[in-house]
Amino acid sequence: MRRNRLVSVLAIVLGLSFGTSAEEGAWREITGPPELELPRDHGAHTDTRTEWWYVTGLVDDADGRRYGFQVTFFRQGLAPGDGEPGSSIFRARQIAAAHLAIADIEAGDFRHAERLRRSGGGLAGWSTDDLHVWLDDWEMRRDDTGRLTIVAADGETGIGLDLTLQPRKPIVRQGDAGYSQKGPSPGNASAYLSWTRLSVDGTITIDGSAVQVDGHAWFDHEWGSSQLGDGVAGWDWFSLRLSDGRDLMVYQLRRSDQTADPYSSGTVVAPDGAGTRLRRDDFEIEVLERWTSPATGGRYPVRWRVKVPDHGIDLEVVGLLPSAELDGSATTGVIYWEGPVEASGSSRGEGYAELTGYAGSLEGRF
Repeated sequence: MRRNRLVSVLAIVLGLSFGTSAEEGAWREITGPPELELPRDHGAHTDTRTEWWYVTGLVDDADGRRYGFQVTFFRQGLAPGDGEPGSSIFRARQIAAAHLAIADIEAGDFRHAERLRRSGGGLAGWSTDDLHVWLDDWEMRRDDTGRLTIVAADGETGIGLDLTLQPRKPIVRQGDAGYSQKGPSPGNASAYLSWTRLSVDGTITIDGSAVQVDGHAWFDHEWGSSQLGDGVAGWDWFSLRLSDGRDLMVYQLRRSDQTADPYSSGTVVAPDGAGTRLRRDDFEIEVLERWTSPATGGRYPVRWRVKVPDHGIDLEVVGLLPSAELDGSATTGVIYWEGPVEASGSSRGEGYAELTGYAGSLEGRF
């Protein structure tokens, strides 16, 4: 694991910390519904401290074998100032990181890879005009027709993907018209956009063997400078595509005492793409089963009951690969669980769950 050790050293040398700022207060905070201009706002917002572009999906090959995938590109500011990626890496004030994970559900095989670089010199960067982020030969971009392409491969773990995604619903502005408040201060917030349902086709590669796949995916884009309120240790986040045509996103922020934070939120997306905002009292998440990581000791929920009573939603959600823990210590400094899930009950569904703060609190880091 020479490369992982090298990345760890690089993270220390570059001073990467997703929870600290070189000049506190100099970053632009998101304090209300953003004035969005698309496609420009699909691109980077380098005057904010933290940003990520995130895609998860479930796909099948011709024999019905199912795979899950996750690709996330992160932009992290080291110091306020010019974040344009075209100049020398020695002048860069921004860092790019990326995570790739593939789950072969039938085989019970979960693999992940990560990368980290300063922006600049052409090796890593982003567009500020539209969605285009890259790190070495990993890339996510949107073309003029609205299609997304994602290409990433890692020789050490033997995984890769080459996918084309087409949005099947309009962009969703999460929270209050794109303003996702996560704490009592107006600046404890992000701008948050989603495509909740995209069709996917392309290839998944495991151990050098590429298979043709198709299925569906979810896309998130968030940016901000001081997102979590005091006392928040982590979150449980769900993205579900339901068989009745609706999509559901809920996240429950967990305080240090493991109670739900009042700024937990969500959205029900209708078949036509119209979103209805959910507040903390509008939904319930009950943990039914946990899995303990042998590597970190983190005790992650892997089966839940999720209810949104006013919308007739009552689901049992089950993690399809309980061991889907991703160690991002060398890049983002966060160990988290990110895995495919299926739902049954009032409707059938599929999607992903993301669980943070179970293998180390995130308090004060976002």
